[in-house]
Amino acid sequence: MQLDELKKSMSTLEQVLAKTNTDIKINVSASKTAQTKILKKFRKAYTSLLLVAIIFVAAAIYNINPISFPLYLKIYLSSFLAIGAIWYIYLYRKLKSINIAVLSPKQLFSKTATIKLLTLSGEIFIGMCLVFFFALLLPSVWTFHRIGFWIMTIGLILGIVYSIFHYWPQYINLFRDFNSIKE
Repeated sequence: MQLDELKKSMSTLEQVLAKTNTDIKINVSASKTAQTKILKKFRKAYTSLLLVAIIFVAAAIYNINPISFPLYLKIYLSSFLAIGAIWYIYLYRKLKSINIAVLSPKQLFSKTATIKLLTLSGEIFIGMCLVFFFALLLPSVWTFHRIGFWIMTIGLILGIVYSIFHYWPQYINLFRDFNSIKE
């Protein structure tokens, strides 16, 4: 399946390279649909990150469960979740400002590549913050609640696998559709 997609992408790339900028036409309806879906994903991401950040700010203020979930971890978690929400708001605004019908294909491809890179770097940053957070949290959970440790570890593994096989392919397909050209 991936070999067929690669062949199709290569033939599309060869066709694009063979044409001049005026010969290439953007499939505006497919691009706008993809843009709407990506915007929806970004909106969902920043809304959920803000909500969870607010919950952990409240947990830090009221110092809920201070022994197994220390205050510094609550502050760290709420801080990087708020930073992640701000990042997704920035990506949302940047993507929303793109007017597909007005841009030339070169400009659209350039802006899409920038947003892809920013999305990937944001995902990597959030992932690294989560790794650091759980590296600090798991020893505390192991000490106070062994069953909770295993449940959390299994949940993390399932979350990572689900992200790799469900969310990332969706983003890849949506960004590919965002750059679709008329054949």
